[in-house]
Amino acid sequence: MKSVLTICLSPTFQKTLFFEQLLEGEVNRAVAFHETVAGKGINVARTINNLGMPAVNLCQLGGGRLEQFLSYVKKDNLNVSYIKVEAEIRTCTTLINRQKGTTTELVEEAREVEEADSERLFDLFKAEVEKYSAVVISGTKAKGFAPWLYPEIVKESKKRGKLILLDIKGAELISCLEQRPDIIKPNLSEFATTFMKDTVIYESEDDLSVFDRVSSICADIYEKYGTRTVLTRGKYDSWVFDGKNLLIVPALKSEKPIINTVGCGDTLTGALVYSLLNGKSLENGVSFGMERALDRATQDNGVQELNQAIKTTL
Repeated sequence: MKSVLTICLSPTFQKTLFFEQLLEGEVNRAVAFHETVAGKGINVARTINNLGMPAVNLCQLGGGRLEQFLSYVKKDNLNVSYIKVEAEIRTCTTLINRQKGTTTELVEEAREVEEADSERLFDLFKAEVEKYSAVVISGTKAKGFAPWLYPEIVKESKKRGKLILLDIKGAELISCLEQRPDIIKPNLSEFATTFMKDTVIYESEDDLSVFDRVSSICADIYEKYGTRTVLTRGKYDSWVFDGKNLLIVPALKSEKPIINTVGCGDTLTGALVYSLLNGKSLENGVSFGMERALDRATQDNGVQELNQAIKTTL
């Protein structure tokens, strides 16, 4: 059976608070809340598991809430493989304003790890990687992890014939390209900050003026490294370079209200990898990923329970 190893070196507790309205500078009381485990790689693994394909997240865990983190992992039927570190697990918080239909993220940075943790993590990766069909690296790694770690993981994955997808940006992404990953998947804003230093594109911006320039850069990346590119653009169309052309994958619309967009990009990543391992094209995989991401945005984990809690509270 096909399976996936996801790597996320910034795991987190994810707390979501629901408010009927949210007023800055005032005392705001949540009508309901939900806490689980997250981090980009865990979100990707959760999506793949939900689609019926085994997935394991490789990460670092430690501190006073380690056992609670593992209890949440078990409750959600997830699997993690980890090195134990001294650093505490961070907590990120999402605020849902039901009145305005807005989502606000409060993000803590991952705690710094020790120098020796890079070698320990890499050794665990090498012991695990043979079991899997694909490797996905997602998100910014915690401070303290060595610059060589991600490129070496890509190198070892390619050596073993694994499908490798990178959802990272900036210097970390550039440092991995020499190892010829199969697919890179930044959003358009991250792509611009990585490859178009003179251009600023905001994540909520629908900027079509850069399409031809982006197409040229994607073609150059493919020519040099054999790497295809997927560019997500939030609620707008995705752009996919399939090795020949930069294709437009149309955005989807939902009749249901958008509840929570946090983690939707990771849902797309997981569904995309699942599709590719089942023989689908890159374009079709992105389209399927967009469907799953939209479904997540309207259904979000725990929302039914939260809505019931809200009704009970009110």
